[in-house]
Amino acid sequence: MSELNQIQRSTLVRAPRSRVWRALTDIADFCRWFSAETEEAAFTPGAHIRFRSTYPGPHYQKPFSLTIEEMTAAEKFSWRWHPGAKLPGEDVSNEPMTLVTFTLQDADGGTQVTVTETGFDLLFAARRERAFKDNDGGWKTQMAALERYFREGA
Repeated sequence: MSELNQIQRSTLVRAPRSRVWRALTDIADFCRWFSAETEEAAFTPGAHIRFRSTYPGPHYQKPFSLTIEEMTAAEKFSWRWHPGAKLPGEDVSNEPMTLVTFTLQDADGGTQVTVTETGFDLLFAARRERAFKDNDGGWKTQMAALERYFREGA
């Protein structure tokens, strides 16, 4: 199932790396472009942050949480989570989480942002393909949202 193990998306954001870093790791900025809300004040390594999606449509307006793994200033931000939408009554509490990693690199005209999500091969077999498909499309949408956030004057 290795073909369903990794999603990777990359985009050029026309902003300095320090500003892109802030959009990823300042929880208020993150919530604006990621379409989420939380009562938590900040991301810190080891923190477990609960969110509610504010993305339009009832299918998306669900709670989710992240466990922050690493924050290397202006270079790398990573978290673990239970990917994809859960079916009603589906319990994923004992399922391994995937790892989402954002990396930033200087690029001509801005910052190259790459998001990589790995670990789908460890998910429950009944969810693996669905979670991969959900997040494959989801990361396309989220990277476009990040670009739009900066185009609209972040």
